[in-house]
Amino acid sequence: MDDFFVLDARADRVGALRDPRLSSDPDGGATGQANLLLMDGADHRRLREVVKEIIALVEPLPSAVRSDIEDVVAGLAMSVSFDLVADFARPVAARVTSAVLGAVEPLDARLLTALSETAANLDVWSGGAPPGADLAALRVAMFFLKATAVEGGGLALLREAHDAGRVTEDELMLTPVMLAHAAYENSMNFLAVAGLDLLRRPRQPDEVEVRRLVQEIAPTRYAARRVTGPLTVSAVTFEKGDKLAVPLGDGLAFGLGRHACPGSRVAVAEGEVALRALSAVLTSSHVVGEVRYKPHRVFHGLEYAQVTRTSPAERGFPPKTPGAPAPP
Repeated sequence: MDDFFVLDARADRVGALRDPRLSSDPDGGATGQANLLLMDGADHRRLREVVKEIIALVEPLPSAVRSDIEDVVAGLAMSVSFDLVADFARPVAARVTSAVLGAVEPLDARLLTALSETAANLDVWSGGAPPGADLAALRVAMFFLKATAVEGGGLALLREAHDAGRVTEDELMLTPVMLAHAAYENSMNFLAVAGLDLLRRPRQPDEVEVRRLVQEIAPTRYAARRVTGPLTVSAVTFEKGDKLAVPLGDGLAFGLGRHACPGSRVAVAEGEVALRALSAVLTSSHVVGEVRYKPHRVFHGLEYAQVTRTSPAERGFPPKTPGAPAPP
C-alpha cells in the first residue's frame, strides 16, 4: 500500500466513503468488473440488490443455525485445551457461510482453506493477489457453480436472478466467492479476536456488546478508493487515478454509503450467539497460551490462539479421591 494516501481524520474518512467521486474500481473502469466490491454505478446497484436478497434469507438468523453455533461452543466446555481459531471461530463462521450460500454439499476443510487464500479487495488494489490466490478463487467458484442448491437458498436465488437477466455469467461465478469470503474469512477473523478479548477481559454473556466489539476490532482495516477527478481533502489535492486508503476504525467497521456491508445484521447476530455462548463457557481457570496474528495488512485476524484450563476441578470431573486414577 505504499502508493496509497491514508486518510487520518475521521471526518475525511466518512466523506470518502460517501463521496461518489471516489471509485471502488481499482482500474478505473478500464475492464469490466464482476466483483460487487469493485463495482460502481448502475451495475453495482443492480447486483447489490440481488446480494441483499440473498442475505435477507438468513435474517433473522435461522434457529437451526443458532443451535448449531451453540453446539460448537458447548463442545468446548469439556475441553482441556482448544484453539480459538480452529475450534471456535472457524466452525462457527463455516456454519453461517453454509447457511448464506445454501449448497447441499458441505464446505469441507479444503474449500475453507481455499476461501482463506482467495484474493480480496485490497489484494487486487495493491497490484496483484498473493501466490495461489487466483487458483483458490477459481476452486471456490467452481465448487459453487457445480454445487446442488438448497431450495429457497442463496445459490438458488442467485441462479434464478441469472436466469431472469439480473446477473451476468461472470457475476454468477464471482458473487458466491465474494459472499463466501465475506461470510467466512471476515467473520472468522472477528470471532477469534473477539474471543481473545473475552479471555483477557471476562464478561457475563449479557455484557457482551457485539456491535461495540466489531467497531473496536475492525476486522477489515481499510477500504480503498480511486480518485476519478481533481479532489481536495484537508488541503491535500489529488488527481485522477490517485489511490486513497480509508481506515475503518472509529465506528466505521461496516463502512458507509453505497458500499456499506449488506450483511452487517447477520454478522452481529452470529457474533451475539457465538460470543455470548463462549462467555458462558469460559472460567477463571482458562489461560491463553501462544497467540499468533495473521500478517495480512488489510484483514485483522488470528492464525491461532491456544486456550488451556489450569484447574481440573473446573473441567467437569469429580474431585479426585485417594487411590483414584487421575482424570483423563
